[in-house]
Amino acid sequence: MKAIKLGALGAVLVLAAAAGVAVAGVAVAGATATRTREVIYQAFTASGAPAIHVERTVKGSCNGGSSAADRDDAWRCFAGNFVYDPCFSSAKDTGIVLCPDGAGATTGIEIKLTAKLTLPNKRKPSTSVLPWAVETTSGAKCVLASGASSVLDGKRANYFCSKTKDALWGGPSRTTEPWTIYAAPGNAKKLTTKVKLSVAWF
Repeated sequence: MKAIKLGALGAVLVLAAAAGVAVAGVAVAGATATRTREVIYQAFTASGAPAIHVERTVKGSCNGGSSAADRDDAWRCFAGNFVYDPCFSSAKDTGIVLCPDGAGATTGIEIKLTAKLTLPNKRKPSTSVLPWAVETTSGAKCVLASGASSVLDGKRANYFCSKTKDALWGGPSRTTEPWTIYAAPGNAKKLTTKVKLSVAWF
């Protein structure tokens, strides 16, 4: 997860427009994909070594389980004036957490912990929960917002994305393959367009 400056307003990003085909009153945009790939994100190897490239190391602490990733090895952490969520721990190396740079990233930062990890989430890593990050078939990578967010048509602006100004609203619909999710800018008045998802990270 990219660092968020505390107190800074979150920017609303927008999904690039694509031609859609109306299905039951909802336009579905994006390239054709066969299935949505479900990935349990692994920041560490089985031996406890980093599985991602560590770009830098800082000192910090975590104040409980991640708000973005509902799994017992994911944390909401702080280093200096920045918050990182999610960060991931390993039972093989309890002195650090690794925080990916973004959705499914292979790079990130290492936080050397100044205090023990406490108040974890209870759930083991699972694909049955809301993914903490997704990628659309058009290539936009989106991360679950862990703070306050807007609500439209009963759906929260859950994901903010690269390469686009649209937020992704609510959770993915898993009734079809590939999965779909509503996409619209933050100032939209109604949700009418869905995009397809190529990858979901849990």
